[in-house]
Amino acid sequence: MRVTVAALLLIGGGGALPAQPAWASAGAFGAAHEAGMARYAPEPQPPDLPQVSNGACVGESPVAAKTTPWAVGRMAPADVWPLSRGNGVVVAVVDTGVSAAATGLTGAVQRGTDVVGGGRADQDCLGRGTALAGIVAARPVTGSVFVGVAPGVSVLPIRIVDRKGEIAPGAIADGIRSATAAGADVVLLGVGTPTPDADLRSAVRAALARDIVLVASVSDAKPSVVGQNPPPWYPASDPNVLAVGGIDMKGVPTEKSVEASGVDLLAPAAGAVTVAPRGAGHYTVGGPGVAAAYAAGAAALVRAYYPQLSEAEVRRRLELTAEHPLGKWPTPEVGYGTLDLYSAMTVLDLDETPQPMEQAAFVPMRAPAPTDPAKGIAAWAATGTVGVAVAAYLLMVTVRWGRRRRWRP
Repeated sequence: MRVTVAALLLIGGGGALPAQPAWASAGAFGAAHEAGMARYAPEPQPPDLPQVSNGACVGESPVAAKTTPWAVGRMAPADVWPLSRGNGVVVAVVDTGVSAAATGLTGAVQRGTDVVGGGRADQDCLGRGTALAGIVAARPVTGSVFVGVAPGVSVLPIRIVDRKGEIAPGAIADGIRSATAAGADVVLLGVGTPTPDADLRSAVRAALARDIVLVASVSDAKPSVVGQNPPPWYPASDPNVLAVGGIDMKGVPTEKSVEASGVDLLAPAAGAVTVAPRGAGHYTVGGPGVAAAYAAGAAALVRAYYPQLSEAEVRRRLELTAEHPLGKWPTPEVGYGTLDLYSAMTVLDLDETPQPMEQAAFVPMRAPAPTDPAKGIAAWAATGTVGVAVAAYLLMVTVRWGRRRRWRP
């Protein structure tokens, strides 16, 4: 039997059907229902950064994120901004260029260099370089939930990718040299090659000699034969370059890394959100280049806060303060673990070996019989006493752990 609104009103009592109130009309009821459902409807998510071709350019995103992206929440950069926002540090983004008109990057982007066609690189048709730069350096904008890791840095765009999305031989080396000559403190490389030549190796050595932190993504290429390991990727496989792979929301690595790839660190990648080349909307991005951008932003913060550190010491700090895997580290799969931005900025003593945190013992309690009020009151009192004791113990352990790692206020 179908029960209607009118039938429900009749069930309440006998007699004639009373006059129907305005809220009970079919139209009003439907509108109220739709309004309620809209309240709980999932919000639209930023679309994936499109891959354009035939000379087309990435346009504005129709969707702006309404809630804090998971990667921003995981890194929590605002927690360390009282210590450093990266001011005075120059981060070179060696990719497709960076749009100076992107929301959050206004005033942050230098003219840069286009090593492909000559000229400046502060425009970005493909959007990838802008996406990476946004993760590194996007400033807080009123009404936007997205921020970069180091909003005080200056972005130096170096374009090495042509309008077709292709990288010419020698372009990576030329890009690194251009960034070195322009005075970069950190160089972000979201690209690489399985076949490095002497010219590329020379460019890397020259940058390191100038005390530049090189941050590069590991490869996300699939092996040509099922079951084989993917090929090594350069410059990420260079032992003096910080090689970064990605994780998803659950902390699971997004690439299959092997010892030859030399992965050092993991950082958020899959499902991350960033700025569009223009407009107030956002795009969803992923891949190891995104993870490398988060690590480059962290390196910039460390360089600004610890200006006395060499490039090797900056890399070492990021590695030793990571969320380490269980057991021995580094490992071929995850390196030293996942980037821990807060620890990278605050830990004073860098431990070379794992220091597992002491755990408080669990204290089991037997509940009294519910029929005895006196026992019930006594049990609640005992529970409160033990709860305070356990809380005090946990505080003691936490302070002890903090002293062991020597937090920097």
